[in-house]
Amino acid sequence: MMHTSDPPPIPDPITGEPRPPRAPRIETRTEHTSQDRQPRNPPPPPSDIGPMLEWLQPPVRTQYAVAAMTAGILATFGTLKYGGFEWIHDWGVWAILIFFSWIMFRGARNHWTAAGATWVQWRSSWVDTYHLTRIRFSADGPNRVLRLKDTHGNEIHSFKISQIQSNPELWDLVYNGILHSIASGNCDIDAKTRRILQIPYELGPRPTGKRADRRRLW
Repeated sequence: MMHTSDPPPIPDPITGEPRPPRAPRIETRTEHTSQDRQPRNPPPPPSDIGPMLEWLQPPVRTQYAVAAMTAGILATFGTLKYGGFEWIHDWGVWAILIFFSWIMFRGARNHWTAAGATWVQWRSSWVDTYHLTRIRFSADGPNRVLRLKDTHGNEIHSFKISQIQSNPELWDLVYNGILHSIASGNCDIDAKTRRILQIPYELGPRPTGKRADRRRLW
């Protein structure tokens, strides 16, 4: 077992070896990188910092399921509003139903997440995980998110935790970079975010302020 003030080794940027140990998660859903298909139309990855090792993308059936659920909700609303199925003769209702179902179908396709040994990408935005300068936990509507910024000025403004943590192998790579960034002393992370991510108290500068969590997590 590693010493709490000594993060695991940095993986090779090309091979990703040695893989980091399993990182703590608050997300219980688990999806792994697909081994039987290539990703569909992914955004361009970062260049010159190593290949993609893990990725996560909703399958097409999930997109159709989201669109069908949206259509069902709108159809139910129309039925209640009209007091029956008269709405099926209203082209305006059909236009709304088709439009929002298409928007949700397209939106589900955009949930692209990928990681290399030293970087992570959300949609088309990416950061260098070993040179993070700011990490914050926040809420974006109903979603719990991380806001990440690195020393190069790259930023992921709203990274859904449910997305990034649902692939354990991907999250392991990202979390190891987070640990090293905090250990460097150059990363701004508050006590709340440390507590939620279960960052060892002994790692990096001590959190400050009245609400600083001084529990030893590891």
